[in-house]
Amino acid sequence: MEQLEQLVELLEQLEQLGKLVTRRQAPSLLVLQPTSYCNLDCSYCYLQHRDDRARMSDATLRAICRNIIAPCPPDERPLVVWHGGEPMTLPVAWYEHAFALLERESGGLPLRHAFQTNAVGVNASWTNLWRKWKVNIGVSLDGPADLHDSRRRTRRGTGSHALVMRGVSRLQEAGLPFHVISVLTAQSLSRADDIYDFFTGQGIRNVAFNVEEEEGQEGGSSLLATSQVAEGYTSFLRQFLRRCAADPVPFQCREIEGVKGLLAAPHDQRAENWQVDPFRIVTVGVQGGLSTFSPELIGAAAPDYDDFVFGNVRDGGVQIMQDSDAFRRAASGIAEGVAACAAECRFFEVCGGGAPANKYFELGRFDGTETLHCRLTRQITLETVLDALDAGVFDHSTQGGVLHDRSGSAERHARTGSGQR
Repeated sequence: MEQLEQLVELLEQLEQLGKLVTRRQAPSLLVLQPTSYCNLDCSYCYLQHRDDRARMSDATLRAICRNIIAPCPPDERPLVVWHGGEPMTLPVAWYEHAFALLERESGGLPLRHAFQTNAVGVNASWTNLWRKWKVNIGVSLDGPADLHDSRRRTRRGTGSHALVMRGVSRLQEAGLPFHVISVLTAQSLSRADDIYDFFTGQGIRNVAFNVEEEEGQEGGSSLLATSQVAEGYTSFLRQFLRRCAADPVPFQCREIEGVKGLLAAPHDQRAENWQVDPFRIVTVGVQGGLSTFSPELIGAAAPDYDDFVFGNVRDGGVQIMQDSDAFRRAASGIAEGVAACAAECRFFEVCGGGAPANKYFELGRFDGTETLHCRLTRQITLETVLDALDAGVFDHSTQGGVLHDRSGSAERHARTGSGQR
């Protein structure tokens, strides 16, 4: 009987893996790394090669068109997210050329583009480029100067806040909409009012919070070293929600809108999780390396998985990755982790199995279940926002925004932010 039960369990895991591998082969999100170089030296950065000034070649761009974009049905072409390194360390002219090449080589149909940037160096040339190509812009900004500068420093060791705010001001002067991704560290958790006042005082009302994650960076996450992190995060979120609710001017906060979107989503869509769905997100590194699942996996030191590089786009697309032994090992472990989450976690129907990168970096494997990232960004966030809604803190008809659609927009997944960006 025990052997039969083990066989049934194995068959269920294989079925789950089969569903993951065959579910979808046209990516919804295409993350491109035009360069791994960054002009800042943030303490929580996970990138391994941020001193490398190499840039993506035309041959790689053409291969991306040929092997990733062109095979997609015209109405299912992915959102293209330019994510470094710091993408703005390449010149505007490079992107003018790259955008035109991608569109031309992909059949002439327009593509949607997004930038995640630190905004250092924004000027009229950049704003003209983004306006011309209708680029969705995300700015990495951690709130008031003391919080931001404690982690996001220049290569000379000085704070970058003033430089980032100069870029933000130029975006605002140009009338270009943008959202902010703000990383919460242990220092941030007692500063909800300061952070809210800072953003609203600067005219910024579209913010997503990423918790500082364990992603192989030197020193690790400050949150893992905080004994009362769950209580601190809960307190932060409650106070931020109160401020949003009391403000007569709408404030779009991903954490609020994501939960409200879950309430409105069909039941069978609540567990949708692009990060465990192979090829739903495809990442291409500066040298053409291909990866999938969580974008921040690519290039991480992981010999058992070929550093999560599952092929090169110059040699092919999805099929190349499917043929990779490293991909199959990763997909198998991720599928086992999803099955374990489904079996034991009451939050599974609104999570879908967690983020593979967080499992790998926190637990050292993919087949685990709960992580700190999961507890904070899924469990505590859901319960805290639901408590606020149930208590009438929010009118269900207010605070609506672009993040209300939980069921699958590529823009929302791009804004989810990978890692400390």
